[in-house]
Amino acid sequence: MKQKLWIMFWACCLLLPNNGLAAVKLGQSCSLTGSTALLGIEMAKGVKLYIEKRAAGEMTLTTKDDGYEPERSKANTEEFVKDGAQVLFGYLGTPTAKAALPVANENKTLFFAAGTGAGFLSDPKENPYSFVLRASYDAEVENMLRHLKEDLGIKRVSLFVQRDDFGLAGVKAAVKALETVKGIEIVPHIPDIPETEASVEVWNAFWNAIPHYKRNTVSVGSGVRQVRGNAVDAVLLVATSRPAALAINQWHKMNFNVPMVNISFVGSISLADRLKESDNVYVSQIVPDPWDKTLPIVKQYQEDMGENRYDFISFESYLAASILHHAIKSVKGEATSEAIKTALEGMTDYDAGGIKVSFGPDDRRGMEKVYLTKLEKEGDTTKFVYVDKLVKAEKKK
Repeated sequence: MKQKLWIMFWACCLLLPNNGLAAVKLGQSCSLTGSTALLGIEMAKGVKLYIEKRAAGEMTLTTKDDGYEPERSKANTEEFVKDGAQVLFGYLGTPTAKAALPVANENKTLFFAAGTGAGFLSDPKENPYSFVLRASYDAEVENMLRHLKEDLGIKRVSLFVQRDDFGLAGVKAAVKALETVKGIEIVPHIPDIPETEASVEVWNAFWNAIPHYKRNTVSVGSGVRQVRGNAVDAVLLVATSRPAALAINQWHKMNFNVPMVNISFVGSISLADRLKESDNVYVSQIVPDPWDKTLPIVKQYQEDMGENRYDFISFESYLAASILHHAIKSVKGEATSEAIKTALEGMTDYDAGGIKVSFGPDDRRGMEKVYLTKLEKEGDTTKFVYVDKLVKAEKKK
């Protein structure tokens, strides 16, 4: 009798998610308040949706607000680790991820799919527990500059960036892109980038040379005027939605209607909602079209979203959760951080519903493809059209 009960117990365990093992704990720090709250809310929405619909009992999620401030992100991370989280998932932003990574490394806790394209996240020597899903900012900026030069013949481009590690990543990406995209110039000229340990005076002099605004502010006026004061043919923005929209609206008001290309972190939907006009506005993307249900993963995302508004950020987070779930399910035994890390390192050409994803011991960036979308807005209707080529805007009559 005891033997039969034992067999029945194990049979039930096999029918439970993850073979009866404890659910993997995910900790997520992102901005749920402040200037990037809409991005953080979407980042949290995607993973939460996936877990509720596809991984209940196998993954759990705790999300904490950091207001897009590094110190709060670090404090949240310390709490997650203390609570036994195996995965730090979907952190939003470069400065906040940078503050959290030392805690992840020290505690050997997996840091997966942060919402930033900063290069340090995919360096396995510097950050051995970090895996990034999205393409790098280097790839995004090079793609945008190449299209400006090759499609429109543009030669002079101004940067408009956030004054912190996020903006600096964009500046470094532009410097790197100029090595391969010939015949294009950044105006004003980018001075030599100071060493990290350089004095405040040296860093202030550097930032004063580059049109910028400060993180979690909308003080864009000085940078807007600095860009407009130069004879440039396009603007490349490394900014979040609210300051980016304010800057673009002001430039349009000045009848400055050059192509304005935005890095993916801007938050496309939020940007569109805040713009008065969408003429000549483009946004880089790192995921396929969330409205194109010909891809199985997009169709699944749309089905799970139901009547909710689709978004690039929530789709990125949903996709990342599905990939993490696949890695967890491939683990034999307890899904520790180390075990999931090993599973991800062995993930080669994984078909995530029509999207190929690859990691490896020395390859910590799952996807490399970048896209360009053109923002089209008429009244309350907004569309993001994926484009292969930039087209010169028609002059208004």
